[in-house]
Amino acid sequence: MHKTPSPARPKKPGSPSRPAGTQTSERILDEAERLIATRGVFGFALRDIADPLRVRVPAIYKHYESRDDVLVAVARRFVALLSKQFSYDLAALSHPTQTLQTVIEEFARFHLTHPAYVRLSLIDFATPDGGSEYIRLAAGGPFRSNLNAGPLAPMHRRLRQLLAAGAKAGVFREISEVDFYRLIKSVLLVRLVFPDDLLGTKPVSAADRRKVERMLWETALRHVTTSL
Repeated sequence: MHKTPSPARPKKPGSPSRPAGTQTSERILDEAERLIATRGVFGFALRDIADPLRVRVPAIYKHYESRDDVLVAVARRFVALLSKQFSYDLAALSHPTQTLQTVIEEFARFHLTHPAYVRLSLIDFATPDGGSEYIRLAAGGPFRSNLNAGPLAPMHRRLRQLLAAGAKAGVFREISEVDFYRLIKSVLLVRLVFPDDLLGTKPVSAADRRKVERMLWETALRHVTTSL
């Protein structure tokens, strides 16, 4: 007898799409991302990951040593994707303003698409000493060491080169890459959670996404073109 297939379940907010047959270790991280996005970094237990996957908590321990180990693994995903930000062809350095706008808007979309990573970033900034600094552990060192070594170094190098190209062309003022990144990162994170949390509970509308992209670009443009 032919069995009518059951309707597909709608994708949960904050949950990455994965093909059938994805390894359990990846499915655990997918569910952790969804929970981080909707409940926050400290708003769930391993049991909340296990139940939707129809496994017992001990099954998670076959892949990860602890809840913190799961969060560090999620952070490693974040670092791997973050390392690809501010990418452009070398020819694009001939048009620094247009290129900067493109990569800044992509930077905003990246964070809007990955709400769990926004919440992990905010937690990481809140723990200067001790505690579980997930992104620092995933990146292999303190923030400043990531500027010139480790998986995030290429991202920072590309941004430095772009800002230097703009300064050489006379369209940007001389500016520290660290100061610039600090500005856009902080402005973006706060914009996504205050005064209205745009993340986690429902997809961000195209109009809201465009507002965030425009806000971040306008902030960046004022910073690189205004003399102090």
